Amino acid sequence: MNEDKFTYTYSPARDSEVDKIAAKYMQSQKSDSDLERLRKLDHRAEFPGTVAGIATGLAGIIILIAGIMLIISFDYFAVGIIAGTVGFALAAAATPVSRAVTLRNRERYRDEILALSKKIKEK
Repeated sequence: MNEDKFTYTYSPARDSEVDKIAAKYMQSQKSDSDLERLRKLDHRAEFPGTVAGIATGLAGIIILIAGIMLIISFDYFAVGIIAGTVGFALAAAATPVSRAVTLRNRERYRDEILALSKKIKEK
């Protein structure tokens, strides 16, 4: 008796999605070290902006909460309003701060990233 049964084997791809897509269009394989360097440069350009935005937002929220506490718990209305306003302004500035730092870092690493990208595409 012939046993026909279906078997399925899943093995994760060795290369990243970018490598698989690029391999369809390139004659030779990209150097993994160049791709890793490109990823590190991109992370170096993006991460400080994220950290700056989060730090600014958290500082603003903490100051805002301190202002609210001054008003509610300690009856320092004027100081609480000032602290709350400063905290609110800092929290609202988190996104613009993040964008500004990220754009500055992208500008700093632009030439190196573009040169490395071109080198990887030509391989």
